[in-house]
Amino acid sequence: MEGKCFFMDFKRGKHRDNAGHLGVKLAVLLLLFLSIAPYANAAKLNFVGELRERFEILDGMNKKAYGDSSLDAKGNEKGRSYDNLLVHRLMAGFVYEQSPRITWRLIGYDARVWGWSLDDNDFVKNAGTPDEYEMNPQKDYFELFNAHVELKDFLVKNLTAKLGRQRIVYGDKRIIGPGSWGNSMGWLWDAAKFSYKMNGNFIDTFYGQTKDKNPHTFSLINKHVYEGFAVYSHFKTTRKGAVEPFYVWKHSLRPAISNGIKKYERTHHFGVRMYEKDYHGFNYDLTFAKELGKNGSKDVNAYAYVVKAGYQFKQVAWQPKVILGRVFASGDKDPSDGTIKTYTRPFGSTDGSHYGRMDIMSWSNLVDNQVNLHLYPNNKTHLKLSYHNFNLDEANDSWSYYKYTNKAGNSYTHLGDEYDIQLSYNYSKKLGIKVIYAYFNAGDFVKNNVEDNDAQRLFLQFTYRFNFKLR
Repeated sequence: MEGKCFFMDFKRGKHRDNAGHLGVKLAVLLLLFLSIAPYANAAKLNFVGELRERFEILDGMNKKAYGDSSLDAKGNEKGRSYDNLLVHRLMAGFVYEQSPRITWRLIGYDARVWGWSLDDNDFVKNAGTPDEYEMNPQKDYFELFNAHVELKDFLVKNLTAKLGRQRIVYGDKRIIGPGSWGNSMGWLWDAAKFSYKMNGNFIDTFYGQTKDKNPHTFSLINKHVYEGFAVYSHFKTTRKGAVEPFYVWKHSLRPAISNGIKKYERTHHFGVRMYEKDYHGFNYDLTFAKELGKNGSKDVNAYAYVVKAGYQFKQVAWQPKVILGRVFASGDKDPSDGTIKTYTRPFGSTDGSHYGRMDIMSWSNLVDNQVNLHLYPNNKTHLKLSYHNFNLDEANDSWSYYKYTNKAGNSYTHLGDEYDIQLSYNYSKKLGIKVIYAYFNAGDFVKNNVEDNDAQRLFLQFTYRFNFKLR
């Protein structure tokens, strides 16, 4: 039961007293909130937040295994394939504008799930070693979302510095972006970020480290999982178009351990995104990314790209916008040699808005041919219909999300076809409703190597945002 979660030892699966961890979290959060209390009567102090409640129905898969039998890539049973979930997340905190140049943000969040057949043990990495840590996608209790200061015109005009806990987002979130669909926030950074902006253009750079997602410990006193350095820039080409060159360095601070051998990742990602959102009705979105470096003793040499183009019929009822696309990420034809050719994203989002609302794909050893139709019945409603044809780039490599591989003698690449319906309705700036249905028709790879069943998923989500001026 979720009500017992604070006293569950995720390492042993037995009850124990975690009051110490909870006490540390509450004490630190209390001290941070009290530190801003003297400014409660300041001219620009706002209490802000967001309450998100989501009901999910899963049929034929879960986060760790595909198939009605719920067997993962190692043949172990993981949860059930038919969960009914209530997913809850509350964010709340303060934004204090000390002056036009200085803004402080202190916002916490609490993420929980009920009805889940998976448990904390399923998301522990390097279990039983000094390098053990947890990356739970649904639960994170009493954590910090924002705790930073933003300094405008820092040292020179048009330069902004942001120091502390923060989310970092660029472009379409595919290269750098936390992902907000996942309940426990994706990538959150303890970082120093500097942004130089002028005439709608910018050049940003940052160094930081990412937090783990362990509901039983406080991230500020835990070792970070990755460190990264990036330069991301944005140069306008038209009123709604831009070119965005980027470079990202990624280094794992916690190793991947296999057979007692520790492997650290040190990779470099560079490339460019170019897009046009509306040029006389036409639009396109292009991204190319190259990955080089080391993972353990092996070299890394991989690449990925996105090609999308479409047109919006603005004079037609509901203003339909049709977009055709291909999303590609290289796989490894020979995983046993000394070079890894499987592309992995640097610090990008894995939200279903990129790779299908079933949320069972990732930008790695993937070919996604897609068709998207956007409809706008009115200024509050958005209906999106999508079709995805998913394939492996290399049959000898794995289905990256679940790590399933072809059985001996098989060389299938067709993962399956997905059909998505997404309806978003913004009743007001504060209240939003979203309904999503996704159906996955399993392909030859899944039927012959995993399990011969299709899968489906249904979401109903309510989001309420609030912003109260305290003075």
